[in-house]
Amino acid sequence: MTKIIPDKDLEKYIQAIGWTPGQKAPVRKPVNEPNKTQPTSQSIVNIDDILKGNTFYSEEKKDDKYIGVAVALQEALDFIGTDGYVATMPELIAAKIKADKSHDFWQKWYAIHTEENIGVDKKGRFYTANEPVLVLVNGGGILTPDRIMKAYDGGLVNNSAKYEFTEFDNLLDGQLPDGSSIKLFSFEDIKKGVSNLPHRFGVVMPYSTAQGTESGYHNKKAFMENPLVIARAGGVKNLESYYKKAKNSDGNLGC
Repeated sequence: MTKIIPDKDLEKYIQAIGWTPGQKAPVRKPVNEPNKTQPTSQSIVNIDDILKGNTFYSEEKKDDKYIGVAVALQEALDFIGTDGYVATMPELIAAKIKADKSHDFWQKWYAIHTEENIGVDKKGRFYTANEPVLVLVNGGGILTPDRIMKAYDGGLVNNSAKYEFTEFDNLLDGQLPDGSSIKLFSFEDIKKGVSNLPHRFGVVMPYSTAQGTESGYHNKKAFMENPLVIARAGGVKNLESYYKKAKNSDGNLGC
């Protein structure tokens, strides 16, 4: 089994994202111009709307490199304006539970409006100070279309965007580049269960927990207890129903 996050030297990775132990916090710099069409609604979405929603897709290239994710996301945000939303991972899971197996959600792959960010919590907001953490953000976070393009232009680190210190630090404070705020929950709280989660929220877990979670196919018990599965689903509420519908004939399901 391979790990969901590459098993490499953590210190080298932290250095790659622009921070080393004992480093003084850099002078804050302004982030990119906020995406004007970024939805700010914190309301709970209607799953039936997602089942009937539009799909956006692009194979556009820039300098022979695919930039379709940024292009398609911008098209989706332009389409929804300020009143709609792009589905997140917890919402897609809920929609797939409700959908017939003939629905496109069961027939095609989709990129959803959920991002996973790794960095250091220097202040110890959720765990201990200077501890690396993974922050899953649903409903729009750091990676706006413009920020994705900036990452492409600046060069990716292990196929991921390299953040400025202030971007991740602001995220841990619940502040986003578009000027809005986001509610963050610890993994422990999400695992216990949080009712009425909004469209836009984040989950914080120790990076060591995420790094130690194996990828691949799991039986029911392993799947239901998988920390990344729980965090990505926004809790355990829909996991059993999803497992029953999505499992392979041998009873295993991948993460």
